[in-house]
Amino acid sequence: MMLLRSSTTGKYLSASCQQVIEEDFSDDTARVLVRSCLAQSQLYPIISGHLCNGVPICPSALNADMAVVVAQYIWKSVRPKTELPSINVSDMEVLRSLMVELPQQPPGQHLEMEAGAKIDAKGGVVHCLWRSVYPDGTKIQDHAHCTVLYESKGSWLQEWSKVAYMVRNSIKMLREKAHRGSADIMQTGLAYKCFASFVNYSPKYRAMEEVVFNGREGFSSLAFKTRSGDYTGPFHLGWETWRCLRPDLMAEARQVRLENYVLMQPSEKGILQGDVYVLHDDEIIAIWGGIKFKRVSRKAIDILLPKPKTSAARG
Repeated sequence: MMLLRSSTTGKYLSASCQQVIEEDFSDDTARVLVRSCLAQSQLYPIISGHLCNGVPICPSALNADMAVVVAQYIWKSVRPKTELPSINVSDMEVLRSLMVELPQQPPGQHLEMEAGAKIDAKGGVVHCLWRSVYPDGTKIQDHAHCTVLYESKGSWLQEWSKVAYMVRNSIKMLREKAHRGSADIMQTGLAYKCFASFVNYSPKYRAMEEVVFNGREGFSSLAFKTRSGDYTGPFHLGWETWRCLRPDLMAEARQVRLENYVLMQPSEKGILQGDVYVLHDDEIIAIWGGIKFKRVSRKAIDILLPKPKTSAARG
């Protein structure tokens, strides 16, 4: 096996992957270790803009972004003369959420991701692990893991073409039901007010303009308020597959109109599971597949995520 490069670099990849601590590349394998400080100016708004039961939690969208950035970096390093394949962030599982300190105290909290990749003629796979660390890299706790797959854009298009009509027709029927009064419709303020009993999003990340739902099925129109200088949105999810065909449109979502559709179904005991489709001009451009939500009692939530004490309560 030919060793292409092995080094400690410190190079900057993105706001989510601020420092490459170590990297090792061969002709068909790679290992990359990146570390980021949550107090960084672009990263801090997303961790402070997502509260669960009043508790700031590091969103798993940050994990997904780190996985995509490093997977792209690995491919370009190992296969520099080939086209970058489509990237599927799959089997994302957050075992222990990272509780965020607000405000961040010096030197800030640090999140580290270790990625191990194997590339072959058909594509390849990257296994990603996340842990919180001290600034010197000493591990505090493991938090999450996922698998990134290098896949063919053509296979996505072929698969999505089989469900595109169903998704478009379901949205059409929901609109008709809302017009007849047999489905519920909410505007931005009321929708996020309902969420606020457990999850609070800062205003810049409240993208849903209108929500129509009927039971476990719903769709919404999206108008992103983030700008090009902002970073990823504060979504806190676990999922089986995350595939984005048009990252350019997602990045410029402030200038375009997007819609999403979801149908949740009971799976395991107390768990709802479904796929979220993101559309532009009636065409599917992204899918979050196998998203799971577990029903948890308010009493259990208050034990697992006790609300922070207010200054008045402390006094």
